[in-house]
Amino acid sequence: MKFSVLTYNLLVNHALDELQHVLANSKPDILCFQEINTDEQNLKKIEKLGYRLADFSNSFLRFGRAYGVATFYNPQVFNLSRSQSLNLPSSVYQIITFIIKGKKNPRTVLRNEFTSKDKGAKITTYNIHLTPLYATNILRIKQIKNTFADLHIAQKNHLVIAGDFNFPYGRKKFEELIGVYGLKEATNNIMYTLEKRILGLFRIKLKLDYVLYKNLEVVSNDMIQFKHSDHYPILTVFKTPA
Repeated sequence: MKFSVLTYNLLVNHALDELQHVLANSKPDILCFQEINTDEQNLKKIEKLGYRLADFSNSFLRFGRAYGVATFYNPQVFNLSRSQSLNLPSSVYQIITFIIKGKKNPRTVLRNEFTSKDKGAKITTYNIHLTPLYATNILRIKQIKNTFADLHIAQKNHLVIAGDFNFPYGRKKFEELIGVYGLKEATNNIMYTLEKRILGLFRIKLKLDYVLYKNLEVVSNDMIQFKHSDHYPILTVFKTPA
């Protein structure tokens, strides 16, 4: 069977209102969003486009609103079997923030297990958003290892890990971890996934978003030219091995 996964950092929900155009053209089967407003009313906007919420978890607060990661799926293609939120290690900055705000709210990864309606294929997805660039890669490596350590749960399933890794340098160490856990990268044909201007003058391009997989074959992988966030949406089409 073929199915598609779209991952997209919405930039604290800025890209949501125009998202319907991307979804109408690409018609992904599974959606992995980061920096989405997790209010019920906001999540229902995605469901009105024909998708069903698998799960969400909060990552941070801004101006009194909660933002985090959320995974949606096409209910005509998949059934949701199980969902779980996994806590990730925190940075010193986050710990200080927790103390000031009086509430602990760690970074999380969403693990969702789907079953295809036509073939009964088991698909496990991890929607990931690691700590942003104010932290070091040391913390992100810990968060990646924490996530990858959970992969034994779905060893026999078809596996997709998608999201914003916020990993701008030291790619060799990242690649080593991918190989150690038997994963492959679908996004190795993409040079950058974030584009922004600093002080309105300097343009920077970074590769922060990745799609990793196991027990699957990649049919295509594309960065969609949709500029309503500092990130670009990534659409990957997979097929299960014959």
